[in-house]
Amino acid sequence: MGFEEIATKADLAEMERHILQAILDKVKTKDRTLNIDEAVKHIKAKNRGTIYKLTSSGELAYLKVGKSLVFWESDLNRYLARLRRPSNEEIEAKAILHGV
Repeated sequence: MGFEEIATKADLAEMERHILQAILDKVKTKDRTLNIDEAVKHIKAKNRGTIYKLTSSGELAYLKVGKSLVFWESDLNRYLARLRRPSNEEIEAKAILHGV
């Protein structure tokens, strides 16, 4: 099953426009950029290897500037937010909202 069977070319073009707009929005808002060592500290990773694993697996967004990796602080914060475990109260509230 190819990717085109899941989404039409128009769907893909629309997704690409949204991604590009999000990138432009980041540049316009002057989202703080961090180098790899700053990213390691920001997410409290053990070392650079952790960052390399996250980027190669696609779990962490990055920019490649020359030979260096650069990270937007908001992308690092979004990665951390995905790791967050919600409280029981939040889980119950979500279940109520979804009729479970």
